[in-house]
Amino acid sequence: MKDPEKTNTKVLHLARWYPNRYDPMPGLFIQRHVEAANKYSDVGVVYTHIVEEEKIKGIYELEESVINGVPTAKVYYSNPKSQIPLISQLIKAFRFYKANFLGIKKIKQQLGSFDLVHVHILTRLGVIALYYKWFCNKPFIITEHWSRYLDLTGSFTGGLRKATTKLIVRNASVVTTVTQNLANAMQKHGLKNKDYRVLANVVDAPFFNPGTSYEKDSGKKLITHVSCFEDKSKNVSGLLRVILSLSKKRSDFIFHLIGDGMDFKSLHNYSIDLGLEDTVVIFTGLLEEKELVSEMAAADLMVVFSNYENFPVVINESFVLGIPVVATSVGGIPEYVNESNGRLLNAGDEVALEDYLSDFLDAKLSFDKQKIRSDSVAVFSPETIGKELFNMYRTIKAEH
Repeated sequence: MKDPEKTNTKVLHLARWYPNRYDPMPGLFIQRHVEAANKYSDVGVVYTHIVEEEKIKGIYELEESVINGVPTAKVYYSNPKSQIPLISQLIKAFRFYKANFLGIKKIKQQLGSFDLVHVHILTRLGVIALYYKWFCNKPFIITEHWSRYLDLTGSFTGGLRKATTKLIVRNASVVTTVTQNLANAMQKHGLKNKDYRVLANVVDAPFFNPGTSYEKDSGKKLITHVSCFEDKSKNVSGLLRVILSLSKKRSDFIFHLIGDGMDFKSLHNYSIDLGLEDTVVIFTGLLEEKELVSEMAAADLMVVFSNYENFPVVINESFVLGIPVVATSVGGIPEYVNESNGRLLNAGDEVALEDYLSDFLDAKLSFDKQKIRSDSVAVFSPETIGKELFNMYRTIKAEH
């Protein structure tokens, strides 16, 4: 039951990424932020998704539901058929904004109204927030997750995009990022705001009560990797080469690779070509909710071998389960991984990764799993993040 004072704060969330009918994985971390906020405020979320015309009836298809207590409007809109680039882009932009306003109309019916807007990922959604600030006196905050601002990606380009993003960021009441590293990167691009804050990713409730994990071979250590299998960033191929080298020297471990994604099939085939499949490496495919928690809870060690990252939520999840993490020192990872809960190495350093894994298997690296868990539970829980968001909303509302 929410406190009456808290239900007086109503927030419209606009999400660039969100789980949808075509893929349950994108934007899970955004969904968790929204659900954490809903513990102490009244919120609704709008998400739009472009699809090929034949997949929906008409140009727009609105899916209205309440997901884990959150009023949710997902609007699917069709990709224009025009082959003329400028016309196609204009139609696409029009449909994007119309789809969002169709969703907002539904959420307003659910909430009655809203006090402020919370934008998850720039730039286009920020234009909507700017409209509500300038013409409806509704303040807005931004939560940014996108790694495009980092030097290694080099994907924050285009004069119009940069100018628009600067305008939006300058007008936000607060800008939150999941790491200080991302905040620094944004400011290096001239995205100035008086109030940048770090807002940690939320760890979902099942990770705090994992229950019984599955039975594993007691003679072997279980090492896991969880990702979206996009090899350019996640470097799963490099991880497979390390596993191959290690497997030629010892047989006291097994690797579970958890997830799905654009390079899953090619990486699976690469594993077979290396002779690893079903002997040393098991590809579990996509796991969700209790099945994922059970699989991760059984692990002795988590490995993140990314070439570049912002901050993968799988690290938070591992810590809450008491699982140490060996990860590359990229993005915001060094802000959370240290010698009490894991080890850091340079991106792409396959020799260093193999050395750390060998030391772990030889018990030269050991960690206090209970301390890892207790240190993390208070930081990443939905209650902690939800209260932080509520206090932020309340302050902004009072100022306006």
